[in-house]
Amino acid sequence: MADRMQGTTQESGKTQDAARTPDMKEQARELGTQVQDKARELGAQVQDKAQEVGTQVRDWAQEKGNQLKKGAQDTMHQVEASASQLSDMGRTATEELEESLEDRIRYKPLQSVLVAAGVGILIGLLWRK
Repeated sequence: MADRMQGTTQESGKTQDAARTPDMKEQARELGTQVQDKARELGAQVQDKAQEVGTQVRDWAQEKGNQLKKGAQDTMHQVEASASQLSDMGRTATEELEESLEDRIRYKPLQSVLVAAGVGILIGLLWRK
């Protein structure tokens, strides 16, 4: 009878193992489903965060681009103003030199003609060589 009890116990143990196997499979499936759901959720969160960061980077880049553009425009206006000022200064210097030469020629016409002739001869000699 003890053998019979043992056999029954073993058989019921096998039955219990067999009964537990479908439960374990079901639990594994549920766990797998939960893991997939959590992975999808985390993937969506990562995607949202990436889009948010991308938007922030785009906005920052546009702001910096606008700042650089404004800086370049300001610098260009300064260069234009400086070039205009230098042009005016050059024009004034040329006019002053012209007036100064005219005054010297009026005060010393013979000396001016001799200097001009000397410069002409020098240029002619250099041109030949």
